[in-house]
Amino acid sequence: MQDILSQEEIDMLIRAVAQPDAALEQEPEEEGEPLYDFTKPNKFSKEHLRALHRIHDQFSRTYSGLMSAKLRNRLEMRVHSVEQLAFGDFVSSLPNPSVLSILTVEPLEGYAVLQFTPDIAFLLHDRLCGGDGVPMSSSRGLTDIEAAVLRRQVISVFTSLLGDAWKDVAELLFELDYMESNPQFLQLASDRDVIALVTLRLELNGVSDMINICLPHRMLEPIMKDLTQIRMFESLHKPDPTNIEVLKAKVRSAIVPLEVELGTAIVAVQDLLGLAVGDVIPLDRKKTETLDIKVGKVTKFKGTPGRLGTHLGVVITSVCEPESGEGGI
Repeated sequence: MQDILSQEEIDMLIRAVAQPDAALEQEPEEEGEPLYDFTKPNKFSKEHLRALHRIHDQFSRTYSGLMSAKLRNRLEMRVHSVEQLAFGDFVSSLPNPSVLSILTVEPLEGYAVLQFTPDIAFLLHDRLCGGDGVPMSSSRGLTDIEAAVLRRQVISVFTSLLGDAWKDVAELLFELDYMESNPQFLQLASDRDVIALVTLRLELNGVSDMINICLPHRMLEPIMKDLTQIRMFESLHKPDPTNIEVLKAKVRSAIVPLEVELGTAIVAVQDLLGLAVGDVIPLDRKKTETLDIKVGKVTKFKGTPGRLGTHLGVVITSVCEPESGEGGI
């Protein structure tokens, strides 16, 4: 009796025979196979994107150090994301106005795009011109003078260091071709062309903003095979002796503060306010004791006070061993 179908099961079989196409259409949904979107092809593999991340991560560290010295203020830049998308989507996402720098990349054919927001551009310009580095209250396009300062002091350094970061893949020369403020005037590729978009986060004076680098796949295609081989055997490379000597010369010529500490004293605020010319402050060090000679904040030598002609001086009597947990110069 168990092999006899119920009336409900018979009705289901009749409906399945009457509509065979509907059952076939549901089969792919049960398998859960992902559909490929031909309007957004994946031309950059995960290895390509990781290589681009490494290149621009190295570039960000170098650029941060150099611009911090130029601006006399701490600037931090790091890679926020690396993704691929259509050129049209990139253009439509840009604010108007923007600070757009169109770069030639020799010997490759095509253009790269470097995009700053007006806020970060004005902040850099203000700091370079001696200001406090405060962004503008309202966005507007750059004047000719502001564009010239940004082009010479910021973008020229950017393109130079960017070429150095790519030298492990290929010898590329990034140069500024022209600047634009309206994203709609960017007619460098079709809307469906695939690009790699490198987004960098820049922080200065408590202000955080994004910088975008647009690298078209069509431009990078001749060196794509070299992009995945970057630094595979970096640990096997011997350091260049010439670079080592240059580094040693720069370290030897570096200027460091050298201080001699005669002693310390603790006084009350009332006594400090009552000090006058001729008053004597007793120190916690005897005249027979050696003095601390500090390089930066680290005590490196011991010495005794003396005189060299008409100049006061100190004679080094011993070299201090670094204590555990104490950093170098």
